[in-house]
Amino acid sequence: MKKNNSTSDFSRRKFIGLSAMATAALYGSSVFGLSSCKKDTLPGDKEEIPNPPIYGEDTEVVVIGSGFGGAVAALRMTEAGLNTIMLEMGKQYEVTDTNRPFSSTFSPDGRSTWLRNGTILPFGPSLPIREKGLGVLDRVDYENMKVYRGTCLGGGSVVYGAMLPQANRLLWDNEFPDINYDEMNSIWYPKVRSVLPVTRRVPDDILNSNYYQYARVGLKQCVKAGMEEFYIPGGVDFDIIRDEIEGRTRKYTTNGDLLYGVNNGAKHSVDRNYIPAAIGTGKLTVQTMSKVHHIEELKDGRYEVLVERIDDKGKVTKQHTIRANYVFVCAGVVGTNGILLRSQHEGGLPNLERVGEHVGTNGNIMSVRGKFDDEVGAKQCIVPVSGYYQPDNPHGIMLAEQAPVPLGFETGILGVLGITINEYRGHFKVDPNHAAEGVSLEWDVNGLAQGLEAMKDFTGKLLDANGGQVITSIFPNNGYSNNFTYHPLGGVVRGISSDSYGRLKGHKRIYCVDGSMIPGYTCAANPAMTIAAVAERCLDDIVKNDLF
Repeated sequence: MKKNNSTSDFSRRKFIGLSAMATAALYGSSVFGLSSCKKDTLPGDKEEIPNPPIYGEDTEVVVIGSGFGGAVAALRMTEAGLNTIMLEMGKQYEVTDTNRPFSSTFSPDGRSTWLRNGTILPFGPSLPIREKGLGVLDRVDYENMKVYRGTCLGGGSVVYGAMLPQANRLLWDNEFPDINYDEMNSIWYPKVRSVLPVTRRVPDDILNSNYYQYARVGLKQCVKAGMEEFYIPGGVDFDIIRDEIEGRTRKYTTNGDLLYGVNNGAKHSVDRNYIPAAIGTGKLTVQTMSKVHHIEELKDGRYEVLVERIDDKGKVTKQHTIRANYVFVCAGVVGTNGILLRSQHEGGLPNLERVGEHVGTNGNIMSVRGKFDDEVGAKQCIVPVSGYYQPDNPHGIMLAEQAPVPLGFETGILGVLGITINEYRGHFKVDPNHAAEGVSLEWDVNGLAQGLEAMKDFTGKLLDANGGQVITSIFPNNGYSNNFTYHPLGGVVRGISSDSYGRLKGHKRIYCVDGSMIPGYTCAANPAMTIAAVAERCLDDIVKNDLF
């Protein structure tokens, strides 16, 4: 039986009781999305909350998370005139003419990685971090699957590869049967591009520069293998990259930096467009370093959100609650599923339906090949601009994006990130002993088998046409990754856990419009553009029909 409290007694006993689990969840597990990681304390370690909880902050809207979905929610609710608080677990890293806030790739510091003593990039050695801090990139390690996420204001948009393709029309109806693709193409994708600048194709002069020799080689090999060239729409300012190439400005994207943020503002992350636009309405307050652990519906229909403030070392310094009429849970796949599953388990949101189900990886598989005749270039701009499209892959249409290896010398290798059809889905479940959000991910050791077969067919055709071989020393699975994703999706899927517009079933005026609402796959494309576009569609309906 649900226990509701319309006053701020949210139950002080419950609040204090949650602290042990909340703190254990905050201090334990792993290092993309939007919340915690595996740190050096053991799961289950507890710390004293230094200050008593503070109650009573009120607002009209709370948006939990600041990535693509949360940023859309914040802008559209503030434009509708509602006072909104945005909560972000990580820090704000603001690029200005005089402030260069991001860590470099090859000399990483605590700004790079979330509360770790070493880096956690997909391949290559872990580089030491002298003093761990609230870095921008996190990886949560589950059995059989590691999930990357962004941990700062802007969420995944700060650590993504600035790749913004639309979902493939041919695959759309199978994954999004309730949304007409023509509607997406004519209304919602353009609406995102009206706020977040997108360049449809890399300019020819930049593609033809020394910094993109690797991309040209990949495209040549792709055509020779009978595949289609693919040019990735970019969420970057190519004028800034051109200035780097021509020596007019300091090098950032052309020196190997991208995944920890870009210090000259070349990357169009949502903290540079959507969120400032929302702040400009005068209706948005942003609270960073604020970790959400619990939501409870009150008797009067409002929600009370339990928040813990943390310092630069991840230590809890204060607890407080916020009451709101509307709540958007957009904390990334790990964060959102954790918050909702815990809140249901603890009685705050008892009527949620099927949260945690249908979790996918967007079919992410990586591989590296080399020992062919082509030189790929010593200087490599790290912004991906090209790829290979294989519509006749026997395991399903797939896109493979050309990944740079910017080491500063001729490597003779080409890496790719494959986005494959992979129908297997995992699920989240409450697990107080797992320190990342208090949930674990059930994922089969062979969960990416279908995607692996697609990737092997793709690679085989390239090798047959161009020579070379898969470099098996990079990934232990015979040269193919099979245990991590940069594109986590699902768990709070539209049509399963919510209606078509992100309204969670079982409770009114609480929503999910981040990557968790996507059914595990965005149709042979990176998820960012589709998450934002579907979120725009959801917010349009919510603003029209739910506000009063």
